[in-house]
Amino acid sequence: MQKSPSKIEKKIAKVLIVDDEVFISEQLNSVLVELGYHVTEIAYNASSAIKSLMSNPPDIAILDIKMHGENQGFTIARYIRENMEIPFIFLTSFADESTVKEASNWSPDGYLLKPFNEKDVFSTLNIVLKRYEKKDRFFNLKIGYEVHKINVNHLLWIKASDKYIEIHTKNKSYLKRESIESFIDSNKLSVLIRIHRSYAVNLNNIDRVKGRKAFIGNQEIPISKTYHPALKNLLIF
Repeated sequence: MQKSPSKIEKKIAKVLIVDDEVFISEQLNSVLVELGYHVTEIAYNASSAIKSLMSNPPDIAILDIKMHGENQGFTIARYIRENMEIPFIFLTSFADESTVKEASNWSPDGYLLKPFNEKDVFSTLNIVLKRYEKKDRFFNLKIGYEVHKINVNHLLWIKASDKYIEIHTKNKSYLKRESIESFIDSNKLSVLIRIHRSYAVNLNNIDRVKGRKAFIGNQEIPISKTYHPALKNLLIF
């Protein structure tokens, strides 16, 4: 069953806030909502943060380093690095050399220093999210008894053909027994969007759009009337 095309819209980044100071976390929540982000949850320690990461994964996490007298932010950073592929920012007012050194060991994607303002929050998250979008990410594509490691950035388009889908990449094409929607959802491929009942394309690899046709290299892909308005919203040409 196809999802309604009305659900295809500009992606709103989901943010997890982790800070044990209620005033700071609520202030940050207000700033993020004002800037158009969706706050998944406000956690107050490592335990509640990890539970939130598991149950409602965000696109980015803002982690206070020192909570309840301990560097719990590092515990959360470890969990993210070992189990997830999302960026995180350390929120801190630290100044001591040992904390700075330990923080750098976790390779945070950015820092947000207290006290912060709306401009600080916007610029930091914007830079980190934009940079992270360009990172190579891979997923495993299982075809029969073979598993192929695919670079998400190399995905071009998918075409539905009866009970199978044709998966086209920059280097090779694959045939898999699965629906387009199931393939996108199971591999968390947010870069792939539906533009036709039979086609989904990698938004980042569209070269141009002309009328009701999208072009990826020399490949011409039809855009149905149903999906055209949503695609137009997502692209700037």
